[in-house]
Amino acid sequence: MTADIPIRILEPTDARAYRDLRLEALAASPEAFGSSYEEEAPLPLEAVRARIPACGPNAIFGAFAEGRLVGMAGFAVHERAKASHKGVMWGVYVQADRRGQGLGRRLVQQVIDHATRHVIMLEAAVGLTNDNARRTYRALGFRPYGIERKALRVGGVFYDEELLVIDFQEREA
Repeated sequence: MTADIPIRILEPTDARAYRDLRLEALAASPEAFGSSYEEEAPLPLEAVRARIPACGPNAIFGAFAEGRLVGMAGFAVHERAKASHKGVMWGVYVQADRRGQGLGRRLVQQVIDHATRHVIMLEAAVGLTNDNARRTYRALGFRPYGIERKALRVGGVFYDEELLVIDFQEREA
């Protein structure tokens, strides 16, 4: 039961577990991430540790089963002043043997709940072929606002992404 799997914000001390899961995600689903296994595999552990926010609104949420990181989802506020009212959900991944049990939904909900305290709009992008994620995101309040054609290219194959947003001010109205 995934309700028994705790979710918490990752800390820099989680760097090794995060790197291992991130590399697994990049290898297993290269079409789902803007980065690649080849780009991230050579990074030293210290570089990965530095990417994990130690404080502030940016966060990476991790789901732990039997003390092992099995799922993750990231949140970042846009850095530029004129866009700092918006944040982005990124890097959502759940290990294959943990899918279909609501864990991805719980991770995304954690990001949404966190984002409501820091931004007024939460953006996300999802591959057009990832029907399960698209259904989950829409069920949790994301609305599509466009399609980015050829958003990613993996091994000479192009992948389109659906662009999504939750406007927290509209939800309150």
